[in-house]
Amino acid sequence: MRRVRQYSLLWICVLVAIPMLTATSDPTSHAPSPAKFLTSGAQDFWPCFSPDGTHILFSRREGETWKLFVVPLSGGPPQLLTRVPLSVSATRANWSVRTNSVAFTGTSQKGESRIWIINGDGTNPRELVLNGLSDQMFYPSWFPSGEQIAAMDAQEMVIKRLDIHTGVVTTITDRNKVLTGMPSVSPNGAWIAFAGQEYHGQKYDQTQNIIWIADESGVARPVEANPGQGRAPTWSPDGKRLAFESNRGSSVGLYAIFLINRDGTGLTQITDQDLNADHPVWSPDGSRLAFSARPSIRTKDRSIALTEVPQ
Repeated sequence: MRRVRQYSLLWICVLVAIPMLTATSDPTSHAPSPAKFLTSGAQDFWPCFSPDGTHILFSRREGETWKLFVVPLSGGPPQLLTRVPLSVSATRANWSVRTNSVAFTGTSQKGESRIWIINGDGTNPRELVLNGLSDQMFYPSWFPSGEQIAAMDAQEMVIKRLDIHTGVVTTITDRNKVLTGMPSVSPNGAWIAFAGQEYHGQKYDQTQNIIWIADESGVARPVEANPGQGRAPTWSPDGKRLAFESNRGSSVGLYAIFLINRDGTGLTQITDQDLNADHPVWSPDGSRLAFSARPSIRTKDRSIALTEVPQ
């Protein structure tokens, strides 16, 4: 075990300021983009692209556990990523462009969830053992260096930065101000977008989340001046836009994928709510989004789908 230094809010310096937020109105009128389904007949969630953009990694439920699969964008049957059986259920993966390593949440049979790392070729799975982490760690997101990870500590309801080389764990957000959900590190490492809710003594309820951005000092602000419900944000490769899921506008709580500029302008809905889509991720070239959705209103299956990003 390595010694851990924790900081409640401040990092050493603030290099980039968050742009001033502007008001948002109703989503821009845009015909929902058609979805191309890559998987079927299962429960498939949490997609992410391979660094070269040719495959999508995702979690598939098999019995009482979750396993990591990859499917080519060109089509074909999904294949297991792992070369050896894992001792944990594997969910919420994030693939580092710099190191070709995959970070994911590994959940034991006892319900303990920790951050694991595996090589991109499916070899050498290992738990990231650091002081200062609870046994409820979710949604790892790589910093661009491939040496740090942001993750949600669901026990403390904060986002933490994990340095896998030095062993230092830093608390980024302030639980007394905002309860946090899934984080996403910007391509330049200057911001972290996350789903969360302002804290007023209430219990955390992810259905009440909105989209936030935190700067390097840990100061967090809503992306939208008049926020609507939103979860699971991810950054475009150029760092100018966010994709996220939201049930805004649905009388029955179905989710669609939305885009928004990082300054809070340009809100656009890009999938039909009948898909009940969630957890969007960008392709490396920014031209497409992958997400989990239902292929039909008559099935309970969840499949991995693709759609083109409107420019």
